[in-house]
Amino acid sequence: MHDIKLNFPPNLYFGTKTELVVEAIRTAILIGDILPGSKITEQQVKNALQVSSSPVREAFHHLEAEGLLTRTPHTGTTVTSMDVEDAKELYKIQSLLQGVAVQICSSKLSEEDLAEACRLNSQMKKMIQKRIDVKLMRVVNYKFHMLLCGMNVYPWLTRVISALWIRLPTQSIWLLPKRPALIIREHENILTAIKEKDGGLAGKLISRHLDNSLQALFQHSS
Repeated sequence: MHDIKLNFPPNLYFGTKTELVVEAIRTAILIGDILPGSKITEQQVKNALQVSSSPVREAFHHLEAEGLLTRTPHTGTTVTSMDVEDAKELYKIQSLLQGVAVQICSSKLSEEDLAEACRLNSQMKKMIQKRIDVKLMRVVNYKFHMLLCGMNVYPWLTRVISALWIRLPTQSIWLLPKRPALIIREHENILTAIKEKDGGLAGKLISRHLDNSLQALFQHSS
C-alpha cells in the first residue's frame, strides 16, 4: 500500500475532525494529488493525517454520499471518474449556482474579500504571461471563485458549490491555446461589476464565464 499526499488545509468554517478530513481529501482531489480512478483506503488517510479511524470512516461516507468517492465490492474505494455528459451537467449546475451566489453575495463582500479576489486574479494573469503551473492555477482559480461566491458570507452555500466545483475538469481549461487570457479578462469584468455594486450583472457575467469555459473545453475536445 503506497502513501498518499494529504494535509489539513487552513479553513475557518470546517471545525470537526471529520470535516477537516473531508476537506483534506477534497483539496487533494482538486489539485490532482489524488487522481480520478485512484484507489484510496482509510488506512492511507489515517497514516497521512495521523487521525483515528472514526473521523476517516465518517469522511469516506460523506464523500461517497457526495459522489466524490465510489465504493465497489471486492475492489475498494476509488476517486469517482467522470464522463463527458457528467462534466457538461456539472458545468451547467455551476453556472446556475455561481450566478445566484455572486448576485446575492456581491453587496456583502468586504473590502478585504474584494482586494484578495483582485490579488488572486492578478496572480493568475502573471502566471499565464510566464509559464502556467496548472496545479497552482487550479487552486488560485478555485479560491477566486469561492471568495466571490461568498465563502466568508454564506459558508454553507459555498460548501455546496465547492463540493461540485472540485469535480470539474478545470485543469484542461488552462491548457487551451487562447482560453486562459480570456478567463482573466472575464474575471476582471466580473470584479468591475461587483465594484460598481451591480450584483445582477456580476451574477450574469460569472454564469456566462462558466458557459464560455464549457463551450471552449468541449469544442476543443470534439
